[in-house]
Amino acid sequence: MQLDFIYHGTNLLQNRLLCCLYTLLLCLPAHAIADEWIYTVKPGDNLWNLSERHLTGVQYVQRLQKLNRIEDPYVIPPGKKLRIPVAWSRISDAVTARVIHVQGTVLIERSNRGKIFAEPGMELYTGDTIRSENDSFVTIEFADNSRMRVQDNSRIRLDKMRIYGNFGLIDTLIQLEQGRTENSVPHGTQQDKRFRIQTPSAVSSVRGTDFRVGTVEMRSGTASEVLSGIINVSGSKKHVIVPAGFGTVTSRDEPPMTPVVLLPPPDLSGTSGYYESLPLVIHLNALNGAHAYRTQIALDPDFDNLVSEFTTTTLPFRDGDIPDGEYWLRIRGIDKFGLEGKDAVMPFALNARPEPPFVTAPLPGSATTPDNQEFTWTSQSEPVHYILMISKNADFSDLVYYNPELKKNALALSKAESLAPGHYFWQIAAVSPTEGAGPFSDAMPFRVPFPGPALEKTEIDEQDLTFAWRAAAEGQRFHFQFARDESFSDIIHEETTEASSITIQKPAGGTYFLRIKTIESDGFEGPWGLPQIVEIPRDFPYWMMLLLLLPLLVLI
Repeated sequence: MQLDFIYHGTNLLQNRLLCCLYTLLLCLPAHAIADEWIYTVKPGDNLWNLSERHLTGVQYVQRLQKLNRIEDPYVIPPGKKLRIPVAWSRISDAVTARVIHVQGTVLIERSNRGKIFAEPGMELYTGDTIRSENDSFVTIEFADNSRMRVQDNSRIRLDKMRIYGNFGLIDTLIQLEQGRTENSVPHGTQQDKRFRIQTPSAVSSVRGTDFRVGTVEMRSGTASEVLSGIINVSGSKKHVIVPAGFGTVTSRDEPPMTPVVLLPPPDLSGTSGYYESLPLVIHLNALNGAHAYRTQIALDPDFDNLVSEFTTTTLPFRDGDIPDGEYWLRIRGIDKFGLEGKDAVMPFALNARPEPPFVTAPLPGSATTPDNQEFTWTSQSEPVHYILMISKNADFSDLVYYNPELKKNALALSKAESLAPGHYFWQIAAVSPTEGAGPFSDAMPFRVPFPGPALEKTEIDEQDLTFAWRAAAEGQRFHFQFARDESFSDIIHEETTEASSITIQKPAGGTYFLRIKTIESDGFEGPWGLPQIVEIPRDFPYWMMLLLLLPLLVLI
């Protein structure tokens, strides 16, 4: 037989070992998996009391002795494994399962009660149908301590739940009509167990393993993935043994395909473990061979308490509204066959509430006034107070202002707190009685501009006017305006200069106005300084001198 395996990055030695394992598993007879169960002999056991406890009668003693090649039916060494046919066993149908965890809306359809909502602790019976809606999940525990997590938009039916013998074999058959399940069937217990999931195209049978089963391709196919142990997948009267780390797809009316190696876990080395905003934006490195990804978020590392699950074909992932708290993240790749690979798991924390308020001033990239620095933001709907920080750098390691107890939605720095001209960052957070301190807003850059300089010296001579002010800092320039009116609509002289003085032609006598503003090295223009008044003395006219001399001429 030629085995056509498809591998996703395993090394050559691993491939050979898995190929040998697969060949050995194919040699197991199908009836040994399907029609028998195994009993481990305990001290004091013999074929007679075993037949009384587990079989329909002692008439099977000789057949049991022959089947297991036992010389003395009264003396059997403890620990020996006995094969017991299902057909000879006592059967009890009085078996129930129970709901362990419910998230969202999960309905139980029961013939004598109609539809009821699933609740933790609820007993489930043979014939019950369980349907999970969108973003809804349910975990079910069976009599053999096996657990099944029914994922969202799934539908299953508890077809059979039986006990063979005196709890010798626990047999469970689940009909998966739609969706996906994650299953854990423990081994190492005293009871043998047979756990089967049947879909329209395949049956997956296990005795102790962790595996997943889901419908694919519009329910016409079945994906079976094994995480530990082995499973037997059958379809169209043929079967394959699927070992740990492999998966198979079974299409309707076709035998299962040759198992392929599951994708390895995604790389979460670049994935954040702390989030302060919603929706969650989950980054991870792309996985070679993955056509899509499944992400699960749970309250516990075993993922029994699942709160969110989604699939996506694009990175990064985005998830919606979940409460603040500590969570576990589980991500796996999905290959071209629709098989889901191995899980990558990590914890993370979310602190997104109360959300920081919307800022109204200063907005990012804007400026305050030089002499009156005010900060304002929107009010929150619930009673809160605010934490405000101002820093010289974006990581807030150089704080110049910190106030953790602001009761109002505005702050005006006092004269003693006033910030010197320069570049700053500020951020704000809300604190509520119910949620505690929420995340800070993004670091918002702003600047305190240099004020328009005031005149320090004015010189007036017969021809010119000279004005001087403080010297410019490195890279600064000044915008100068000289006008006849205070509104500066009638400008006589306007100039931009790097100097700290300017000389203009002396105008006629009268009242004039000037103002100056600072231009930073990056081109940012600060506010105009206060308008300053300049009085130019009026010249005495010659005709007035003649009028004054006229009386003297008359006297002469």
